[in-house]
Amino acid sequence: MSAATSHIERLPRSLQLVLGLGVAALAAYPVMGLENSDYYTQMLTQMMILAIFAMSLDLLQGVTGMVSLGHAAFFGLAGYALAFLTPSSEPVSLWWSLPAAALGAGLAALIIGFFVVRTHGIYFIMVTMAFAQMVFFLFFDNKALGGSDGIYVYFKPSTSLGGSGGELFDLENKTV
Repeated sequence: MSAATSHIERLPRSLQLVLGLGVAALAAYPVMGLENSDYYTQMLTQMMILAIFAMSLDLLQGVTGMVSLGHAAFFGLAGYALAFLTPSSEPVSLWWSLPAAALGAGLAALIIGFFVVRTHGIYFIMVTMAFAQMVFFLFFDNKALGGSDGIYVYFKPSTSLGGSGGELFDLENKTV
């Protein structure tokens, strides 16, 4: 009987190297003093958000074997739902707006998925692409929904748990 191997040991060597370099870069980030740089902080945040998006697409294709070209539509719908739930006069609580945005995107996925899962193969790919294009042009061509510029959110969400105890973590400043 052979010894149990970890998931990392089963990866190809090149992927192990990339994973190791990524972990080393994340570990070096605070040591190098880059957390005070707005540029690097925003770039790292965008990279993490897009990495989560890529992992969800990999999960969909790896587990179910379905290739979806409409995956980004739900990503965008959640962003627009969050923007619609944020008033322009004051910050809104992150603890209810984020789940509400995910629920809105999930509801859209349920409605669109009702029609899409009835297809297979190339037809599934084409129908998901068609729905993605419909969602894209709904927001892109509609000036009331921000048009090609999108929607501006005027305030960062509040992370307080209620009361005047202050923020749980600070989304605006780098130091807490």
